Amino acid sequence: MKKLLILALFLFSLPLFAKNSLVNHPSPYLALHGDDPVDWVEWGQPAIEKAKKENKLMFISVGYFSCHWCHVMQRESFSDKAIANKLNKNYVSVKVDRELDPVLDKQLIEFVQVTNGTAGWPLNVFVTPQGHSLVGMTYLPPKNFSGVLDQLDLQWGKDSAALSKRAQEMNGSLAGMLNKQELPMPGNINDFEDKFVESAMQYADHLGGGFGDRLKFPQIPKLWALLKLNQKAKNEDATDFLELTFDKIISQGLHDEVAGGFYRYTTDPDWETPHFEKMIYTNALMPLTLFDAAEIYNKPEYKETAIETLKYMENEMRGASNAYISSLSAVDDKDVEGGYYLWKQDELKQVLTTGELAVANAHWNMKRPHDFPTGNLPRQKLSVKEVAEQMKKSELEVKSTVANIKRKLKQQRNKTRVIPKDIKLLAGMNGLALTAFAKGLNYDKSFQQSGDKLSKFLINLWNGKTLRRSAANNKPGGLYDYAAVSWGLLHWGAANNDANATKVGLDIARIAWDKFHKDGYWLEDPNNLLPSAKQLAHIADSALISPEALLIDASFISKDPTLISKAKKVRETITRAMEIDLFSYASLLAINK
Repeated sequence: MKKLLILALFLFSLPLFAKNSLVNHPSPYLALHGDDPVDWVEWGQPAIEKAKKENKLMFISVGYFSCHWCHVMQRESFSDKAIANKLNKNYVSVKVDRELDPVLDKQLIEFVQVTNGTAGWPLNVFVTPQGHSLVGMTYLPPKNFSGVLDQLDLQWGKDSAALSKRAQEMNGSLAGMLNKQELPMPGNINDFEDKFVESAMQYADHLGGGFGDRLKFPQIPKLWALLKLNQKAKNEDATDFLELTFDKIISQGLHDEVAGGFYRYTTDPDWETPHFEKMIYTNALMPLTLFDAAEIYNKPEYKETAIETLKYMENEMRGASNAYISSLSAVDDKDVEGGYYLWKQDELKQVLTTGELAVANAHWNMKRPHDFPTGNLPRQKLSVKEVAEQMKKSELEVKSTVANIKRKLKQQRNKTRVIPKDIKLLAGMNGLALTAFAKGLNYDKSFQQSGDKLSKFLINLWNGKTLRRSAANNKPGGLYDYAAVSWGLLHWGAANNDANATKVGLDIARIAWDKFHKDGYWLEDPNNLLPSAKQLAHIADSALISPEALLIDASFISKDPTLISKAKKVRETITRAMEIDLFSYASLLAINK
């Protein structure tokens, strides 16, 4: 009996599940890794000190909640006990939510892009205790990843000093090369406007719309800039291209036909098959561009889709404190990619009347061979007008039927399906959302309440000196947070005569210039812990509008003479990087136009 008692006490003293410091983290992505057998730690000075003290490489793994392959690698490798043992024994393992540490993510992405030729997520980089990136990669199958761990451990054990020196030299060379391209030169950014239109058309897919010929990311900053700059250039090819692109964006696989909103990108060049994650920034920025396009091209369907997108955000992406969450996962709660959005005929028959099913099949071509094992994604094959002509009905009748179909499918989806969500409330992303509501207020006064509440949320993140990056912690924001929140508050203040939003937006803009612009260069995060960071005279766009462009635009909106003077001065320099790749600086050319 005594032996059994001792054994029971011993067994109860062991953890039933492997836990690490990420358990119950407010970031759903980091919390996802809380039960991994890997001894994950968060990014910060303690991780660096631990690596130095133990003379170990840091394994920095970056991802985000709605990233499909991040989930795959978590299941395959980070939940594997043998791989975890290697990581725990030989490395300091750091797990990063890229949305909470965007500047670190950007720096590591740049390293992997230069050294490997491509980069993406999950992003896995081995970094020396001194903070120099040694080798990086994206997703690897478990066998390959385990082999990399063995090989690097062997090399590090043989001569860690030599590897550290090599990494330092490689990072120094990379920083030197990039910094040469960032040297400011005399020249006015305004002089590049016509050249940008020509440059953009070199990347344009004139047959399918959008930029590139493999995947189709909407690349909203580029579309937004081209739309604005082509009003002056009046390039007919650009006009045709933009209309084609917007028509594809609102009618094909990038757009959720049932509830509204947009996916992050499509995996094919014809806009048919999305990668199913939905990001707040896509759905905040898209209406801004569509509202402008509706006015320029007299296309009411663009305006209708923009309004629908803002209502989608209200219905599906509103989180706590009346702010908007980061993203929706690409996979449903059963781990099926796109499962939340796909339909088979049998389910459609259960939900829709015979007449509605006929319209749905004609409008969306739902009888085609299945896109995925779980069904088809609704995407327009025939317009409402074409369906009406084919069925010999009035357009109004078909439009009403389509609205009923969407309502029924949305109800069915919400009742029977679950989509995981990243509920983080990020300052910068909500700044973009507030600007979208400010724009939408011109077309639909019902957005007043959402904008007011969101404005108050953002103001509460500001203590008069510092802006928090997230509602979940006190971590200070970076340049993007300051620029986007200032942009949003100043837009809302102007659209709604909100004096408090205008005042706080102006205060944040003033602090942002002082905090993040020094001696002609931008500091995206003054607290960056890695050495050899690139100096930036100008900041290129990503999927997001450049924070430099946002802050400059906010400065013009503010009508503050000091800020306007600073903004104009920045625009009076160019760089070699801008000359080489003008396309990447689209929003910087288009602001205040």
